[in-house]
Amino acid sequence: MAATPLERENEITLYAVQALLGLISTGVVAVAVLTEKERVELTFWVHRHTAELDDDVDQAVFELDALFSGDHPLIEPRIYVGQPNPSTLRSFGRVIYWAKT
Repeated sequence: MAATPLERENEITLYAVQALLGLISTGVVAVAVLTEKERVELTFWVHRHTAELDDDVDQAVFELDALFSGDHPLIEPRIYVGQPNPSTLRSFGRVIYWAKT
């Protein structure tokens, strides 16, 4: 039986949270996951874009991809420097991490 769109979104969101365990450094402000039909977008807001952050993002994408058993959607990371704009957050999917300030 095929999963409903909401069930699929919930499953991918859970996978994203699991993939990020141990990879969110102090420089990360927030993370969101957007689930589309054959694509997943991980959006990171950071204080500074660094090589270490790039490594962590690459590792998160690798870990997320490894959690998929059947279909492997395209996983695209996005990195923005600065704070997320609360009025536009809905367009980025579900916010799964937001650092305390």
